[in-house]
Amino acid sequence: MGALALLPTVVSCRSTSANGELVDPSTVPVELRDEWQALVDAQQLDKQSSSIDQAADALLGQAAPIEIHAQALHAKAERQVLVGNDADAIALADAAQALLGELPLDSADAAEPSMPLRVAIRLTLARALVRGGDAGRALTELDWLELAGAMSGLELRAARAVALDRQGDRERALAAFVDWREVLNGDEPDAGYAEERIAALVVGLDRATLESLAGQARGPDAADCLRAMIGVDPGDQAPAWVLDCRPLPARVGILLPRTGKLAALADAQLAAAVASVTVLGRERPVAVIWRDSGSSPETSRKAADLMIADGAEVIIGPVGSTNVRAAIEVAGTERLLLPSEAIGQARGVAPTLEQRARALIEVAGNSVVVMVPTNGYGERVRKALDKDAKQLGKTLKVIEYSPTTTSFGPIVAPVLAELRKGSTLIVGDALARTELIVRQLRREKLRVLGGVDKEGPEFLALSTAEGLAPDQLGKGHESLEGVVLAPVAWPDKRSRAFEDEFTRQQGSPPDDQALLVWRALDAAWSGASQTHQPQASLLRVQGGKVGSFTAP
Repeated sequence: MGALALLPTVVSCRSTSANGELVDPSTVPVELRDEWQALVDAQQLDKQSSSIDQAADALLGQAAPIEIHAQALHAKAERQVLVGNDADAIALADAAQALLGELPLDSADAAEPSMPLRVAIRLTLARALVRGGDAGRALTELDWLELAGAMSGLELRAARAVALDRQGDRERALAAFVDWREVLNGDEPDAGYAEERIAALVVGLDRATLESLAGQARGPDAADCLRAMIGVDPGDQAPAWVLDCRPLPARVGILLPRTGKLAALADAQLAAAVASVTVLGRERPVAVIWRDSGSSPETSRKAADLMIADGAEVIIGPVGSTNVRAAIEVAGTERLLLPSEAIGQARGVAPTLEQRARALIEVAGNSVVVMVPTNGYGERVRKALDKDAKQLGKTLKVIEYSPTTTSFGPIVAPVLAELRKGSTLIVGDALARTELIVRQLRREKLRVLGGVDKEGPEFLALSTAEGLAPDQLGKGHESLEGVVLAPVAWPDKRSRAFEDEFTRQQGSPPDDQALLVWRALDAAWSGASQTHQPQASLLRVQGGKVGSFTAP
């Protein structure tokens, strides 16, 4: 385990005499200096080498001052800790300590000649006790070392957490692990170990205990972690490990409209939910409750009520804004998590359309051509871009078209001159219609920045790309090469297992709506029921796939 491996790795020469040795060389009898130097050399060469035992035994076999024998015993003890023989290390360290005699901390004097050796012995003893000895005694040694200023920081926090855990003191162990995790970087192996123990130790502790521990925490992140365990939102700026302190749900509900006018929309969501549950169930078993939300506020309200009675701690769905608001009436907003953008106070896993529009206008040039359909979606995009353009000092020329348009020659004609001069194009529509628009512009001898064409006036093409799916990119869709997208959802490292499972079950990879279902269930599974507002991301179509995009 990470923490246990950490303890013996700190070099024990922190507390030494002025010349760097645990024993003043001038106190070593002349007749023993060769043997003593052999021990020092062996330790400097390799602290795990058996040559240390040979050199130490050579000294122990002769009449020598107490400090020399104690150092030889300590050298052997330190080696045993490093090779994992804690019982032998404890016996050797105890023998070394007995030779020097007990020295109460309140009478310790840093100038006392034997202090560097005493501290080194107790460090070695503490490490062995924490990992493989009496945990209560380990804590006593750690207290001594802390008061003496011989152990502090990362190692002390780790050692105390492990010792308390081994002692069975769940409350103090939890506080210690949280205290230790606060000073670890997220990419350290020990961070994962600490988080595992935090998740295990919190089970069964009551609210009052956790509130008390939070009040005693040394740092703000540690306190936020402990409070998150009782449902207090740590806030948008909290580190990821603090967000992970939120309790993991044991029962997740999924509300889908299996009947009524919205039932057809649920087929794809159901497929995504099944694949998601398959993947997430491999990580952690969770009871999944399925309910038909129907297609009306009345049926959604009734289904949410039944879901709560079933004990669902997080509810994914339902579909439709009026149905969501009906579900909120009985389930509240804290329990609902939508596979979409937020609706009212109900949290969603997707960036809002307004956020996506903002991301696009920010990378656009000063002159922007906007093309949107004449429906509610297009109106939202147009209003958002108009507002953001005024704030950013950019000019817009808006072209609207019927949502059923399939031939865009007459539609693009009024803006060809602007695009030939380098204006940016923003299409606030589905990816399929974005492709039709860009294809028409290619016929007019314009070329997309980063696209497949080599000649013609160049322009930057941007889109909200609704309906993004792998089968809409690549061969046969070359017109989309180079187009920059701000999609509602997109593949990432976390979703790869889901994509593979979905493809295995359905025969084709998931689209953006399926990915939203995955994100919602993944968030619920990992305890992020109070997920924060997602941010929009920009991606570029390159080589038939979407990849990262950095604004020039």
